[in-house]
Amino acid sequence: MMIKVTTYHSVKREIFINAKPEKVWKALTIGEERNKWETKSCKIELKVGGKFTADYGWGVAHSATIVEIVENKRLIMEDENNGKTIWTVTPQNNGSLVTLEFNGLWTGDLGMMEMENSSFGQYQFMRNMKSVIENKEDIRHLFWNSWIGMQHKTIVQEGIKAREIVKIVPNTPADGVLRVGDVITSVNEQTVTTYDDLERVITETIPQQEIKLTLKRDDKTKDVYLLTVPYGSTKSPTPSK
Repeated sequence: MMIKVTTYHSVKREIFINAKPEKVWKALTIGEERNKWETKSCKIELKVGGKFTADYGWGVAHSATIVEIVENKRLIMEDENNGKTIWTVTPQNNGSLVTLEFNGLWTGDLGMMEMENSSFGQYQFMRNMKSVIENKEDIRHLFWNSWIGMQHKTIVQEGIKAREIVKIVPNTPADGVLRVGDVITSVNEQTVTTYDDLERVITETIPQQEIKLTLKRDDKTKDVYLLTVPYGSTKSPTPSK
């Protein structure tokens, strides 16, 4: 029997910002402005063939070459692996619809998880861009505070989306409590259908706070309680109640 493996090639996210395209464009293309919402340090050589270099902190850096510029409308960059990042700014309702599309190659369950995780991270920065432009408030301190050490992907059961666990990180709260194949339907009594739904609740929780996961395992519904830990850290698992 041949098992079909799904491959994903691109991700697109969009957000409305209550500001003119010219203002959004400056936030995207001026290094000092970009540092206010996304990067720790950023340099942009705004011309075709120009270099984009960014340090996000946490040991994460990125570099690319600008391949297309349409002022106030579109910015396309390409990295060393030929992956493109496409920013589009469209006037809408006296503001701007900002679209981000990036491509890659993600295959299978873990690939889908990686794709959704990357999409979530990008959208968090887009949320912060909106906050900075509209309210002059940098909300990055709210992001990636905690985790429990599990990774998940979208699954559809009986026409309803939920989160299926595809990996458990050793020596984290999830280790020994959650299992690969568990399907999470809610967190803290909130229904979760998308990657963002689940990750936003967990990662924006202060470390050492209890969260409640409702999941399905072996056709049975089960409630599990875990203490969050600082994002990326590993600690002894917390037993479920």
